[in-house]
Amino acid sequence: MASLRSLLRRNRSEKLGLVEVVAMGVGGMVSGGIYAVLGVAMSQAGNAVPLSYLIAGVITLLTAYSYLKLTLHYEEHGGAFTFVEHATDNVHIAGFVGWVLVVGYVGVMAMYAFAFGAYTLTAVQAIVGNELPQLLRPIISVLMVGAFVGLNLSGVHETGLFEDIAVYVKIVILLSLATLGIAFYGGDPVSVDFFNRGHLSPITAFAIIFVSYEGFQLLVYDYDDIENVEQTLPVGMYISIAIAILIYVSVSFMATLQLSPEQLMAHEETALAAAVSNIPLLGAVGFVLVILSAMKSTSSGINATLFGTSRLVHEIATEGAIPRLFSFRNREGIPVYALLLMGGLTAAFAALGTLKQITEFGSVAFLIADAVTNFVNLRLADETGSNRLVPVLGLVGTVAAIPIVLYHLYRTDIEILLWIVGIFSSLLLLEFLYIERHPFDTEPPSEG
Repeated sequence: MASLRSLLRRNRSEKLGLVEVVAMGVGGMVSGGIYAVLGVAMSQAGNAVPLSYLIAGVITLLTAYSYLKLTLHYEEHGGAFTFVEHATDNVHIAGFVGWVLVVGYVGVMAMYAFAFGAYTLTAVQAIVGNELPQLLRPIISVLMVGAFVGLNLSGVHETGLFEDIAVYVKIVILLSLATLGIAFYGGDPVSVDFFNRGHLSPITAFAIIFVSYEGFQLLVYDYDDIENVEQTLPVGMYISIAIAILIYVSVSFMATLQLSPEQLMAHEETALAAAVSNIPLLGAVGFVLVILSAMKSTSSGINATLFGTSRLVHEIATEGAIPRLFSFRNREGIPVYALLLMGGLTAAFAALGTLKQITEFGSVAFLIADAVTNFVNLRLADETGSNRLVPVLGLVGTVAAIPIVLYHLYRTDIEILLWIVGIFSSLLLLEFLYIERHPFDTEPPSEG
């Protein structure tokens, strides 16, 4: 108990304690994963969607073990890029992983921006009573991204204490909605046809919606800012993932009870709001509560991810793995070009892509990054003191999921498959064409 109290305490150094780490982890994962991805997950897995979220969550826990072992061993905050940098002398491999991380986070922010636009249209429609043109959705998404790029360029970011409180309020709201939706279900939950889309549907769906758990990695990038990091980071990361699993499984189960297939098709992009509006005790009040929560959560997700990943781009560029232009900081220490790169790509993805495209692209990107992390930890298990079984299981889960996604797209949507393959092929080409690079230096340059 004494050690737990020491983790919860925060001293005057203003470093992040356990409460803040858990808030950041949960906020990073649940910002868009439940508001944006739920409809995509349900359309694939049907009533078995809670199982999909559970499988993805277990693999995330296994992968978190590798992230923690490698981060604490190297005492650095670069995530998968840093791990590969240490494990191989091949700058092209490390560079490609760096590009994958960059576009993966672009996909995540585009997912948040897409959801923000969709929920904003729903909110305005509820107020004015008329359906607005869908053309406004990408415009709203792009404007939101632009606004947060501007805020980050000016050095303004949201208050940490306010964000901590907002995350914990969101946890209470989502779990309460799930409890009410299950408790006031008019039928018998046990009688629901769980595998109404087939027994393999939850397996396919877990791979498609794996991006829902992206966000726990952001804690690694704050390594230097965490108090008593060797204790606080592991405890905080595991607790935040466990909370995310609980939210995803319970909320998705509630949604399967409250939404019919017809309702899902009509409200796929705002599935959670539609499900909550069917709860007798809540109705329109619950609908509005979810919309407001979604708009706040997704906008905060864009801001936090943009802030953190622009620093990651700066770190990768500083190492010479991507053009050094993006390592530039202005006098206030703001990575200007990194912010503009991430913001511009995010706006383009959010405006031109569909929610399904963005979700599946993001899942493939982070499956690759997580597979690489598990592989590196397995290879360096003796150095990191890891139990080899854990990274083996994580590696099997992440590697197996990649062909599942690709085969699913081959059978159902060849256009999205070509879109995703084209992007990653372009990254490979870009990486091997990029010659303005020097091998990673492990020793400081000598003088004279």
